Amino acid sequence: MKIRMPLNRACYPASRNEPHRLLCWIPRRELERLAAEGRVAADVLEYYPSGLEVRVSRHGFDEFGLDLGVDPDKLYEAYQALRQAGALPKSGVVAGARLEQLARSTGGAAMDYAELPAALPEVLPEPEWSDGEDARTVMGKLR
Repeated sequence: MKIRMPLNRACYPASRNEPHRLLCWIPRRELERLAAEGRVAADVLEYYPSGLEVRVSRHGFDEFGLDLGVDPDKLYEAYQALRQAGALPKSGVVAGARLEQLARSTGGAAMDYAELPAALPEVLPEPEWSDGEDARTVMGKLR
């Protein structure tokens, strides 16, 4: 069995039973860039060498000194508006950069689907995925 991972930032619900708890995956390559820019705590790479999964909330972002250039509450609101509108892929996994762009476009206003940009595709795209690695290899990389 192979485990596929998003190659870029991705946002998704914690589980099917917890659609209101949103997580964000940041792969190592993006963590390195964020660390170099001072937008995540420098020791994150040491403790999360494969990538970082963080809860999309002010507390979650603050725990890692994470700054994605968008308020985590706006990111959460954008995701939930898309979920309510049926504009998420079936998997629930969306490309993080696209969701961030959408969240920024609303400014400070609370979001509902009626306010989403007209150029929005019917369903937001998933991130690109890896070809997958053997489960034993993936688990061996975790600390």
